[in-house]
Amino acid sequence: MTAKQKLAIKSAETVSAIRAVANKEKDPTIRCNDYLAHHFLGSRYRLLTGLLPQWIMKTAIEWMSPGSYGFIITRTSLFDRILEQEIANGVSQVVVLGAGYDSRAFRFAEKLKGIKVFELDFPGTQMYKRKKLATLVRQVPENIVFIPIDFNEQSFDRLLLKKGFSTQKKTVFLWEGVSYYLPEAVVKKVLCFVSSCREGSSIVFDYATRDFVNGDVTSFGGKQISKWLKKIDEPFLFGLNANQTSGFLRKCNLTIVNDYSPEDLENLYLVNMKGKKPRRTLGHVRMVHAKV
Repeated sequence: MTAKQKLAIKSAETVSAIRAVANKEKDPTIRCNDYLAHHFLGSRYRLLTGLLPQWIMKTAIEWMSPGSYGFIITRTSLFDRILEQEIANGVSQVVVLGAGYDSRAFRFAEKLKGIKVFELDFPGTQMYKRKKLATLVRQVPENIVFIPIDFNEQSFDRLLLKKGFSTQKKTVFLWEGVSYYLPEAVVKKVLCFVSSCREGSSIVFDYATRDFVNGDVTSFGGKQISKWLKKIDEPFLFGLNANQTSGFLRKCNLTIVNDYSPEDLENLYLVNMKGKKPRRTLGHVRMVHAKV
């Protein structure tokens, strides 16, 4: 297993750990609804999240990386909502690119009946996930198709088509935590493939601001994330500032449904029952939903 594959496994587990902590929020208006996240944790994270009070874990996460706790809540909540909307709008296929320990195929299993779900991820991460699932559910739903892939070596579109994906069916693509690590040409390739699908298909993904990619770390949480990226030697490569997003997506034959700023996301998902925002999200990451 390569160093990058090991990093992908570790990163997926860290995201699940934050989701697991945020799932313990008492206030339902700011709770992360991924109630399965804790099942994908290794012994270290299980011990920490199981023994330490939720408020201590939350405080520690925010101290180490300001904005990350709120970011995971907002991203999970937004992607959940868009998936449910697109199911209601009649999608026939769901594609999860770089799935990690995404649990939506199980959390929304009833709503996804009859809808193909394609999950693509590094072989090591996917293998670990499937081992965990074997202890969690009696039988993995037949509508889920697991596709192991090294995105640096293989074409995701070819593998999808080989595994039964059809561009003639209305599809929603979920693309979490990936775009900023890729060259612009690769991001364009993914988006252009989405636009080759049936009219009404869509994609939701998070992306970094161009200012952050160019070295501006003044946004909330930017300095800490920048230090961490240097430490793991995984720089952000792709980013767009708000005034560039619509034009960039137009070149890929996609139209924006909504382009969410950090402030938009906070107002949607981080306002508690008292009308206050106890947490913020990362200031250098936006999220966009775009349609064919």
